[in-house]
Amino acid sequence: MEEKDILWGLTDVNTMEEIREKAFALIGKIRFMPAATVNDGQPENRILDFNRLSDGNLYFMTSKGKPTYEQLCKRPQLVLNTLIDERYSLRLSAWVSETEDQAVWDEFFKLNPGTKEMYRKNFDIVALYKLDRGEGEIFHLYANERIRRLRFAFGGDEIRSMTYRITEECVGCGVCQENCVERAIHQKEDGKYYIKEMDCDDCGICYTKCPQADTALICRLKEKGET
Repeated sequence: MEEKDILWGLTDVNTMEEIREKAFALIGKIRFMPAATVNDGQPENRILDFNRLSDGNLYFMTSKGKPTYEQLCKRPQLVLNTLIDERYSLRLSAWVSETEDQAVWDEFFKLNPGTKEMYRKNFDIVALYKLDRGEGEIFHLYANERIRRLRFAFGGDEIRSMTYRITEECVGCGVCQENCVERAIHQKEDGKYYIKEMDCDDCGICYTKCPQADTALICRLKEKGET
């Protein structure tokens, strides 16, 4: 596989909107994806049917009598993750909201006549949700080629930061580059190093090898106290 084709021709020179568009198109094509919610602090997972409508947004429907609905009322957030063609993963974390827009309902039911037939006598028992905002990633998995990842955000949210970053305290010793398994660390003209995020496995080897870890090479998890 040509390097430029690893993520459907997308690279880190593409705009975030172009990356998001590809991710949404993939979800709209796949439709049925595992989606996790939180129930009293514990994760719960199920398959939901995601539909991409003409406005470009993603929607799904659930019954108000299901635990999914109760959990979304308490915390309206979903985390999606799926495998594509045995070579790619797609992750999305999104905040959702119910929509009462009749035009959206009509279009959704046009695409899902079986669902409309199922609830024809009880439309008030179902809720239609829109994915409002969030962040995600498309990822090329290990095989013979190197990994590739591209992150995106939508609806005003921010891209999730990589776990590790090299700061201006870098002295240019090169230990991080020597130990990087994905050849994702490069040297700048000033002698300092940087991590090319698209190539980074986010594994932390560079951090464990850096003689100035926590100053020249920072772990985001430690900054947030998550370790």
